[in-house]
Amino acid sequence: MSLPYAGNAPDSIDADQVDPETGRVETDSPARRVRSQPVSQIEPKRRQFLWQDRLPLGEVTLWVGHAGIGKSQAAVWLASQVSQGTLPGELYGHPSPVLYLGSEDSWAYTLAPRFAAAEADLTRVHRLYAETDTGDGVTAESTVSLAVDLDALRDEIAATGARLVVLDALLSTFGSAKLTEQGTVRRYLEPLAQLAQELNIAVIGVAHFRKASDPNPLHMIAGSAEFGQVVRSAIGFAADREAEDGSCVLSLVKTNIAPAGLPSIRYRIDSATVDTADGPTDVGRFVPLGDTDQDVGELLNQESASTEDRAERNDAVAWLRAHLAESGGEAVAGDLFKAAERDGFAKRTIQRARSKAGVTTRKGDKGWLWTYSPTDER
Repeated sequence: MSLPYAGNAPDSIDADQVDPETGRVETDSPARRVRSQPVSQIEPKRRQFLWQDRLPLGEVTLWVGHAGIGKSQAAVWLASQVSQGTLPGELYGHPSPVLYLGSEDSWAYTLAPRFAAAEADLTRVHRLYAETDTGDGVTAESTVSLAVDLDALRDEIAATGARLVVLDALLSTFGSAKLTEQGTVRRYLEPLAQLAQELNIAVIGVAHFRKASDPNPLHMIAGSAEFGQVVRSAIGFAADREAEDGSCVLSLVKTNIAPAGLPSIRYRIDSATVDTADGPTDVGRFVPLGDTDQDVGELLNQESASTEDRAERNDAVAWLRAHLAESGGEAVAGDLFKAAERDGFAKRTIQRARSKAGVTTRKGDKGWLWTYSPTDER
């Protein structure tokens, strides 16, 4: 499929197409016209999720974080769950095929062992790549290109019955496109999103954060700020530098289709040993640890905190410990934030101080409860 696809407005107009007297555009494309449709003719549909409330079907979801944070291991875990039919969501109980493009890791040495460690149904996980005939019966492999391979990708999805497509890394499918030019990302991703909607599949695009810090995860995506503007769904990954178990956090960092108040998920990357024909090999395995009220944006803020920020956080730590001690060691999060605001502390500051203060959280009847015991200080 060439770019732009048929659903886009024209990107540019040549000067010789404009009538100098009327200013109107003269075009030799009789197939193009403007239409309207009564909304009464459009049948409402229920939003479906591949991963309940987190990963929608019919959409492209960005999967973003710093290098080495475990994004690829998490994508392998999710794809493995889909292949087994064990992922909570629309396909639970229905093992389904997956197409996985892995352009940054070796399939033989890294990705295949990772899928084995994740206990995937390996007959349902398909390595995705492009193939070109070079003549004399010889073919050459390359990375799928969104600019030229979209129709072929549609055919492969139909042939395999895949319900999830993972593009790791998403940027590898852009080829030599100039991402700094306005509109480039939109011209590539909107046809892909249209394909996802047409086939009712989920697409994950794995991307990296830039080295520069920013409190908004969508502003940190490497390549172009347009990534965060174009997609409707994004999941971010961040390290929790104050977690004693070395765990990290994943959060929805952009969505207008998931329920409000969805908790983040804490996870860890463990080492797993996989047997191969020439001996055992070790790979990283994604291990979800449960819900958390920590947030990726909050953790990224901690990474970029200045000396003044750290001083403010130390004051917040002292306030938090004192307030909870006076409240019997426990308080509803919402009430605690209101009390903090009255004493001059922003909600974000208190959230950032929680781990350092030795405060733990749990779900209660009235929402999240924050708990502190002086014997638990660390």
